[in-house]
Amino acid sequence: MAVSKGRWAYSFQQGKKTEELFNKIMIERGNTCIKSSRYDDINYHIDYYVNEMGVDVKGNRHLDTIWLELKNVKGLDGWLNGRAKFIVFDVIELKSFCFFYRIDLLDYVSNINEIAENKKDYKKLYTRKDRKDVLVKVKYDDIKHLQKQSIRYDK
Repeated sequence: MAVSKGRWAYSFQQGKKTEELFNKIMIERGNTCIKSSRYDDINYHIDYYVNEMGVDVKGNRHLDTIWLELKNVKGLDGWLNGRAKFIVFDVIELKSFCFFYRIDLLDYVSNINEIAENKKDYKKLYTRKDRKDVLVKVKYDDIKHLQKQSIRYDK
């Protein structure tokens, strides 16, 4: 099942806006923030190097739905298995960038082995029809104890 061109374009634009806001905030706070190469983005799941640490920025997340990706749609390592030091979620309801160590999120899902029956299931392995991805749906409250930092913004 393919994503419509309109949906893909909208998601791409939203992701770009989130990344640009993240970049702006990092620089305003006195950090060095360098956009990764296309290669690093695709292969290592790193969007930016902030003070030389790899960061993967995830936009448009909600308190009741945060997807954690073990395998991508091609069946290759998802961003939980990437090389970023930090995963940063833009949590809409909090108007905040929420920072997590990637390895902490990977450890959190490492013992999950129950298979989801549908996409409404939480803390279970989920694969979309006709895809090779493996995802785990969690709520912000499930992982907030792992959060290392939060930066509020006004959009």
